[in-house]
Amino acid sequence: MNDENLKKGNKDTQFRSGREAVENGRKGGKASGISRNFIGAVKKKLKENPETLDDIVEALITNAKNGDVKSVECLIDLNGESVQRQLAKIKRDELKLKKEALKSSQPETEKEVPHLYKALEATDE
Repeated sequence: MNDENLKKGNKDTQFRSGREAVENGRKGGKASGISRNFIGAVKKKLKENPETLDDIVEALITNAKNGDVKSVECLIDLNGESVQRQLAKIKRDELKLKKEALKSSQPETEKEVPHLYKALEATDE
């Protein structure tokens, strides 16, 4: 362990001062605003000219065929389904298959009940 990192007053390990935090927050706010404006402008252009969306989708399909994973994710998102939702569905299906495999590997008690019941009936007579 490096004891130098634990000393108080080390500039690299201390929290930012209030002024630095405000400046960094301001930078983040500006970047967020630029990003929102860009996305808004793209949506507006696509509403005005739907053919552009067709061109974009064709380019995404071409890239996806060439193995671009980001293009595949974008196509899934455009289709109205998110990648996270698809991954969750795959995990649910895997769990379901595992449960079914466990059930099939264990002896079913329902099949054994009639034999036990017949054995009890035989001893009662």
